Amino acid sequence: MLKPPPPQPRPMTNQPRPANKILTTLPDEEFERLRPKLREVSFELGETVYLPEEKMDYAYFVNSGIVSWLAAVENGNTVEAGVIGPEGIAGVAIVLGANSTPNQGLAQSKVQVSRIAARDLIAEFRQNGRLNEMILRFVQSMFTQVAQTAACNRLHTLDQRLARWLLMTHDRIGENKLPLTQEFLSRMLGVRRAGVSVAANSLRQQGLIDYHRGDIVVVDRPGVERISCECYKIVKQEYDAYLAS
Repeated sequence: MLKPPPPQPRPMTNQPRPANKILTTLPDEEFERLRPKLREVSFELGETVYLPEEKMDYAYFVNSGIVSWLAAVENGNTVEAGVIGPEGIAGVAIVLGANSTPNQGLAQSKVQVSRIAARDLIAEFRQNGRLNEMILRFVQSMFTQVAQTAACNRLHTLDQRLARWLLMTHDRIGENKLPLTQEFLSRMLGVRRAGVSVAANSLRQQGLIDYHRGDIVVVDRPGVERISCECYKIVKQEYDAYLAS
C-alpha cells in the first residue's frame, strides 16, 4: 500500500479556535501554548490519514467530518472498528506510548483537522492539564464504541448494523445528506456489496433513507433509530457523557 503524499499544512496564527471538542474545552492559556504547534490540514473522502504499522509522526484533532478506524486482516480486507468525529483525535495511540498501530485511519468524508507533531502532543499531554483529562475521557468513549461495535457485528442483523452506522455518521457530520457509496459502506461494515444493497433497500422501502449515486439521505431519523439495535444507544450515552464533561 503506497503512502499518500502529505497534505499541505496551514499555520493557525491569528485564526479562531478550531471546532474540535477537545480543543474548545482547553483554558485559554493552555490552548495558546498549543496553538503554534497546530497546522490546518484537510483530507478528501477515501484518503488515508495514517497506515498500519507505519511510524505515526502526527496526531489529528478532527474539526469536521469523520475518520474511520479500520481493522485489517492479512488478505487486505478491512472492517470499521470505530469512528472519530469532531469530538476526538485520530492517532491517540501516540499518547498511550505507541509510535505505530495495526489499524488504518481513513477519511470517511471530507475531513478538516488540526495536525500536531507526535513529540509536541506528548509534551503537552505530560503537563497533566485539561488536554490530558479530555484525551483520556475520549479514549474511554472509544473503548466503549469499539467493544460495542464488535458485539454488534457478531450479534445483530445487517439492517440493524447499517442503521447504527448511519446514526453515528449523522451525529458527527450533522447533515441528512451523507456522501457515501454502497461500495464504501460494504468496506466499513465488512460485508459484500450485495448485502449492503439489500439492507439499504430495506430501509429505503420503509421510507427511512433515500440514496442516489454517491449519497445517502437520512429521511426519517427517528425511524432509523427504531430499526437500530441497542448498541447505538449505549455508544451514544457514553459519547454524550464524554461531551458533557
